[in-house]
Amino acid sequence: MAVGVDADGNPTLFGVPIKFLVCCLLVVQNGGAVLLMRSVRALPGEKEFVTQTAVIMQECLKACTCMAVMKCQQLSVSQAWGDTVETMKTSVPALLYLVQNNLQYVAVGLLDAPTYAVTYQTKVFWVAICSAVFLGRQIKNQQWFALMILMGGVCAVQYQPSTGGKDDASQSVAMRATGVCMLLGAALCSSLAAVSFEKLLKGSNVDMWTRNLQLAFFSIICSAVPLLLSSDGSRILEVGFFHGYTPLTWTCIAMNAWGGLLVGAVIKYADAILKDISIGASICVSAGGSVFLFNAEITWNLVIGIVFVSWAVPLYAGRASLGLFSMAPPPETKAYKPVAQTEVVVMGKEGPHTVSDE
Repeated sequence: MAVGVDADGNPTLFGVPIKFLVCCLLVVQNGGAVLLMRSVRALPGEKEFVTQTAVIMQECLKACTCMAVMKCQQLSVSQAWGDTVETMKTSVPALLYLVQNNLQYVAVGLLDAPTYAVTYQTKVFWVAICSAVFLGRQIKNQQWFALMILMGGVCAVQYQPSTGGKDDASQSVAMRATGVCMLLGAALCSSLAAVSFEKLLKGSNVDMWTRNLQLAFFSIICSAVPLLLSSDGSRILEVGFFHGYTPLTWTCIAMNAWGGLLVGAVIKYADAILKDISIGASICVSAGGSVFLFNAEITWNLVIGIVFVSWAVPLYAGRASLGLFSMAPPPETKAYKPVAQTEVVVMGKEGPHTVSDE
C-alpha cells in the first residue's frame, strides 16, 4: 500500500515518513516563491498593486481550497462553525500573526538591515522554547546546538554589510533598542502562533482542513480591518481592489496560499520547530537560486551560511554528529552476564555422575 505507518506510528507514503516529505516540499515551495516574487517585482508594472490586498486574496484562496477539499471528503463546511469555543480558539494564532506583522512593520524603520536579519532569526529559539513550555516537548542538547548553527547559517546568508550612511549614523541607541525589542516581540508572537496552531491541530478531533478554514477566516478579518484604516484603504477606494493585478500576480498569490496550507501540513505531521527549520533551509535555497537566476554575487557569508544550514538540518534530526564534540549520550552498554550452567545426572556403567551443560 502507498500509505502506511512506520514502527514509531508515524504515517508514511511509499515507505517515507510524511513529515519528511512535507518538510522537503515546504523548502522547495518557499524557496521557489521567493524567487518568483523577486522576478515578478522586477518587471515593469508589477509594483502597482497594494500588497495587503494580495495577502487577503491568499487567505481567500486558502479558504476556498479548504472548502473544496472538505466537499471532496464529504464533510460539511458548516461544521467549521458548529463549535463556537473550538472556532474561537483558532482566532488566537490569527491575532498573534497580526501583532507580529505590525511589530515587524515598525521595527524595520528603526533598525538597519543586518540587525533586523540577525534579530528576527531568534524565532528559531523562541519556537523551541515555546514548544518545550507549552507542549512539553523534550529537546536534546544536540538539537539545541543544531538550532544555534541553523540560526547562524541563516543570518550569514541574509547578512548584508551596512553602507554606513547618514541614516545609520542618525539612529540613536534608544531607537535601535526599541527596534530590537519590537522585533524580538514579533519573533515571539510568530513562535507562539505556530505552537498554538500545532496544539489546535494535534490536541482536538478537528481535522486539518477545518482548522485551516477557520484560520483563513480570522486572518482575512485581521488583514482587512488594518487595511481599511490605513492610507492604502483610501487608495483602494479610488483605483479599485484589484488595481495592478496581472496573471503573474495571481500566480504569486496562488503559490503563497497553497504554501500556507503546506505550512499547516508540516505543523500537523511534524511540528512547529521543523517548520522553522524548513523555512530557514528555504532561505538558503532561494539565495543559491538567485546566484544562477539573477547573477547574484557569491560571497563568503553565503557559502558559510549554506554549509552551516546543510549541517544543522541533519544534525537536528539525529542523522549527523558533532564528531569529537558530540553532545549525544554514549550508547548504553549491557553488563556481561555469564550463562548459567546446568548439571544433569547421568547413569553410566561406572555409576551416577554429573554432566555440565554450558
